[in-house]
Amino acid sequence: MKEDKRVNRINLHLNNKELELFRNKANNYSQMSAMIRDAVTQFDDIKTKGWITALNDLSILISNFSTELSKQGGNLNQITKRANELIFMGELDKTYYEEVISHQIKLLQELVYDVKKQQSEIFKRLLKS
Repeated sequence: MKEDKRVNRINLHLNNKELELFRNKANNYSQMSAMIRDAVTQFDDIKTKGWITALNDLSILISNFSTELSKQGGNLNQITKRANELIFMGELDKTYYEEVISHQIKLLQELVYDVKKQQSEIFKRLLKS
């Protein structure tokens, strides 16, 4: 008998939802068994564990970055408040503040907001998968 002939069988029990999932995944294959063989061939437990570890590390990094962004946003608000106090006391030119400082602060606040929004979207997608 040829060594590469497939003579071994595996009995697999699936519920209706799992069977539908298998059928949908196997649409691009000649047979469902070909899809299963391909999936098992591609699956690498060590590689998967490495990916999970890397994603966990990335999650911690993003969380720390998000905390730092929040702190910097608070700092920007304090700078704005102090600048307004200095304007009120006559120690900072209002026109200079409005044309130079205020514009830069708004840009930074928008950047912080945008980055935090993107982080939130990434976390939502990760939690769904």
